[in-house]
Parts: sequence; structure tokens; C-alpha cells
Amino acid sequence: MAISLTQLQTFVRLSTLANFSRTAEELGVTPPAVTMQVRALSEHFGVSLIEVVKRRPVLTEAGRFLAQRSQAVLDDVAALEREMAQFTSALADHLAVGATLTIGDYVLAPLLAAFTAQHPNVSIDVKMANPTRLAQYLRSGRVMAALAAELPESAEFTSQPFAQDHLVLIVPASGHRFSHRRTVRASDLVGETFVGRETGAPTRTLAERELAAHGLHVNTQLVVPSWEGVTRAVEAGLGVAFVSSLVVERVAAQRLHVVELRDLDLRRQFKVVTLRDANPSPRAREFIDFLRTPKLNSTGTRA
Repeated sequence: MAISLTQLQTFVRLSTLANFSRTAEELGVTPPAVTMQVRALSEHFGVSLIEVVKRRPVLTEAGRFLAQRSQAVLDDVAALEREMAQFTSALADHLAVGATLTIGDYVLAPLLAAFTAQHPNVSIDVKMANPTRLAQYLRSGRVMAALAAELPESAEFTSQPFAQDHLVLIVPASGHRFSHRRTVRASDLVGETFVGRETGAPTRTLAERELAAHGLHVNTQLVVPSWEGVTRAVEAGLGVAFVSSLVVERVAAQRLHVVELRDLDLRRQFKVVTLRDANPSPRAREFIDFLRTPKLNSTGTRA
């Protein structure tokens, strides 16, 4: 049976992360699926590619060679996809843009409305995904620009801020010890149960990083795939949550209470991210320039 690009991609990520669970989580599959793909490659080439030492995969000599060559193949395929995407975009008045969930749900619509007012004939394809997937979309050319608070760090990307945002803590409007407080300190959160998005979501990453700097661990007992689900869980008393201020502006205030953290820096910038060596289509270049100036305020509207 012929090898697949998916198998090569999985093997390259496993060789980099050296962890079955993290590889599976990043690729959106299960750890057994990662194991099966690696085993299929080993059977195809007739050689052992990894050895499991204390539950961690260690590349054999053949595995190191395959990982290096596979990365070269994947880079060539990504370049081909990018060039074809640029070619087809040049043939049509088309814009492919990616966004993380928060930006896609709460910021992107007014931006696109303003942009299409200037370019009424443009056709826009929006892809919403987590930061890791958006990075893959940029590499493959499936999107020409991605809007995110952060993407995996890489020299292949370049970014520029286009809006400001900050996180707040939301609690039930009544019945919680913070329901009548405007501000709290990080130390006040000890013992709280949190509701949040999946591991790696930018909002959760920022909140956990800032709390860790104060020696606090976030006990996230409920993971929900959407911000609407997070806010409803908080309303129901299942926990508290850090969310973008944009999320709070779109929900009924009487069901939630917003609390500011006095001693945490929960500010962040929304950025437009592009592939450094890419040659954006004319429409993509216009959209990127449109985002850069004038600046946007935290609601996603023009200041």
C-alpha cells in the first residue's frame, strides 16, 4: 500500500514533539491513530522507525533519515499548494482568510463588511480554526492571511497588530462569591473551578500563563468547544471563566457578572499573520493593508 502525506506529516510531528498524546492532540486524532500510521510506515519500508523508551518515542537511525526526507517532501507539497492557491486567486476576485474562533465570531464580520464596501465584487472564503491549524493553512496556501492573537512561533511567519483586546473573568450574576465584586486579585482565585476552551486555545493559554507567573494553577474541570457553551456553563454555575471582553459584549449582561483582575496583565493584540516568503494575491494584499490602517478598537470597529 502506498504511503500517504498524512502518514508523513504525522511522523514528522511525532519526531519533533516526541510525544504520542501531544502529536495526536495537535493533529486532531487519537494516540492509537498516530501509532497505527507510524506502524504502517514501518511496515511499508520494512524497517523499525522508532523505539519506545519509557513511553516516549525515540527515532532509530532509519527514523531520523525518514523524518528529514519527509519534511523536505512536505515543504515541497506546501509550496505547490501555495503556488496553486496564488494562481487560482489571481484568476478570480477571491480572498481566503483564516481566523481563530474568538476573532471569527466577534471581530471578523464588521471588518469584512467594511472591506467589501470598498471591494463589492470580492468573494471571501473564511476558515476558522485553532492556531496550529491556521499555521498549517498558511503554509499550504489555503489562506493568504490569518487573524489570531498568536500562532506557533516560527521564523516563516510575519505578523502585525491590528486591534487590541483584553481578558476578563466572568462569574454567575448571582450566587457566587464574586457576583458583587468589580475587581479581584489573582490570589482570590485559589479554589475556583474553571470552564474553558481546549488546551492551546489562545485565551486559555494567556490566562494560564499569567496565573502561573503568580504561582497559581488553573483547575479547568469543564472544557467546552465554543464561547457560547462557555458562557452558558458559567451562567449555570458550573464554574468561572476567562473570556475576551468581546465575548461579554455579545451576551446578556443580566446573566453574567464581569470581574477585572487587578494584578494580572491580560491585555493582548490581535494580529494579521502571513507567510514571510509568500506572494499574496492582489486582493489578499489589499485586505492586509486594510487591516493595518487605520487601527481598530477592542470591539472590532474602526476607531
